[in-house]
Amino acid sequence: MAIFHLSVKTVSRSTGRSAVSAAAYRTGDTLTNERDGRHHDYTRRSGVDGSFIMAPTGCDWAMDRSRLWNTAEQTEKRSNSVTAREYVLALPAELDATERSDLARAFAGALVERYGVAADVALHAPSREGDERNYHAHILTTTREVEPDSLGKKTRILDAAKTGGPEIESLRELWAMQCNEALERHNKPARVDHRSYERQGVEKMPTLHLGPTSVTIERKHQAEAEAERKGEDYQPRTFKAQENRRRRGLNERVRELAQELSGVIQKVHAAKKAAASSLVRAFGRSRRAEQETEARYAEMLRQREAEQRRQAEEQQERAAEVRRNVLKRQEEQKRRIESRLAQLIREAPEKRAELFARFYPTDPLARAVDAKLHRMGLEELEAEEKAVRTGLERYEAQERQRRSEGPGMRMKGRGRGRGGPSRSRDRDTDPDPSDGGSSFEPF
Repeated sequence: MAIFHLSVKTVSRSTGRSAVSAAAYRTGDTLTNERDGRHHDYTRRSGVDGSFIMAPTGCDWAMDRSRLWNTAEQTEKRSNSVTAREYVLALPAELDATERSDLARAFAGALVERYGVAADVALHAPSREGDERNYHAHILTTTREVEPDSLGKKTRILDAAKTGGPEIESLRELWAMQCNEALERHNKPARVDHRSYERQGVEKMPTLHLGPTSVTIERKHQAEAEAERKGEDYQPRTFKAQENRRRRGLNERVRELAQELSGVIQKVHAAKKAAASSLVRAFGRSRRAEQETEARYAEMLRQREAEQRRQAEEQQERAAEVRRNVLKRQEEQKRRIESRLAQLIREAPEKRAELFARFYPTDPLARAVDAKLHRMGLEELEAEEKAVRTGLERYEAQERQRRSEGPGMRMKGRGRGRGGPSRSRDRDTDPDPSDGGSSFEPF
């Protein structure tokens, strides 16, 4: 079964590491760190199957490993700067060396295209003491975009708390897809999945990653036990191996319980099948009764909704009638105000007060009777009285103004007509208030 693994790490000065030494160690090369003058020679290291660099188009200078990582070191100025980012990939052991190299190259190319960085890829074979399937790749990338002559701005998407997690999850999904496509392309049945057992819906407890140290210890003691030929089961020595053995036992027990449960379920289904027809008939009768009850309830709801709509329509009609009555009363009151004001204006000035007192008596009983006759309340009567008084005062003020202007002033609407100048100016200076030529407008 193919193994899925992708982890993302950083090379930071805060931990005493440098991009130059990391690149030299991963690729089995010899490099000199120009920043501190340290020389890193790992040419004697075994297990490196190959290495290569990938960079954006037009950035040929980045293909020089020494120049690339020394530029990365010199560009960062802070004492705790992250100078490189490392991706560790588990390559499917089902593929041959060329196919594994092509797969690592495809993922490195995706990183270069996605972030605009340079990628230094080192292909590693399994160690002699480790798992023989442990073919893997180390991809060291710059933390800045690569430009034609140097490094550019930082790639912050993997550093930010909000975007780092989702971005790494996206890369894990991409790597799983590329692995499965390669396995399918080369007719290998194995597949990988970047999701946990829980996310996959698999009822299985995952085992722990032993790592090179635990694997070395376990293989050493297992070889010793086989050499002694005791005929007993090998007992793991390290905690991780012991925990993995316990978890495998639990997974096996869960599998057995699942099989037993499946057998019980089949027996239950067989027992239920004999009574299925009677249960179906009983359910049918119950369902018909429920449907009849639901139909009656639905009819009751429809009747209630119809009654509520009728009541709402009646309320709307009553509200509309009230609004029409209010508008009608307002219109009647307006005409009444205009009529009474016209009557007052037609009277002689000395008789206006007497007529006004008849219209609006001060006696409470008389006022109440007058309000009742005209279907209005006392407040409406008082408002009418105030409006008439205001209009009358406005008219008298205009009348006084005309008198003060003298007989030589013409009234609005009078003057020279078709027959020439008016023959009597004295008549024009004091017009009849009821005459249509008056310029007074009470409202």
